[in-house]
Amino acid sequence: MDKTILYYSSNREDPVFEQKIVDDLLSKAGNLPIISVTQKPMNVGKNICIGDKGQSYINEWRQIVIGAKEATTEYLIMAESDFLYPPEYFQFEPKGENIYLYDNVWIMWMEGTFKSFHRKSRSEGAQVIKRQYLIDILEAYLVRYPGWWGEEYKKEGPHHSPYFSAHRKKKIAFFHGENPSISVKTRQGINWMVGRLGGKGNISRSLPYWGDVKKLRNKFL
Repeated sequence: MDKTILYYSSNREDPVFEQKIVDDLLSKAGNLPIISVTQKPMNVGKNICIGDKGQSYINEWRQIVIGAKEATTEYLIMAESDFLYPPEYFQFEPKGENIYLYDNVWIMWMEGTFKSFHRKSRSEGAQVIKRQYLIDILEAYLVRYPGWWGEEYKKEGPHHSPYFSAHRKKKIAFFHGENPSISVKTRQGINWMVGRLGGKGNISRSLPYWGDVKKLRNKFL
């Protein structure tokens, strides 16, 4: 069991919603160790509270580095405060690659105007990654952005992500799960609108394991 779950949060989500996300995570974590890096104290594994630093990508990546350095396992399982994961996400056994991206990721918007789940190709919030590899690429990127960034940092394109150049140079592996992971959009996160795959097969009102989109949304309101 050479894996640690790394949970990170700016604590901008509604506390009731985020606690439901955490409860769902804990119900599936099994005996895996958990490290959480948050801006408010939380009862999630070994918690590191950094205080209110503001919501931005820079702060998110800096929080991840703090958690990664606290862990001791070879791999980290990423867990975000607005993401739902199926049980098999935590059961995956990596075979030596630097990074494994979950290949079954869908989006659920909490507003009723979006009546379906929409599939996307991948997400940084659904990956299993070598701990030292992650530290190296994030620290190299953050040299350009010292300290904490109180104002929201906007990506202008994929080349502005610390993962972009690393992914181009290194082989990316995917791992498959029959049950989707779900990125939940509440308007409290950094991005409300995200890229999604086209085609009828990538839109659905019901998903395996999770069920109907309206019922799932109501469960997490």
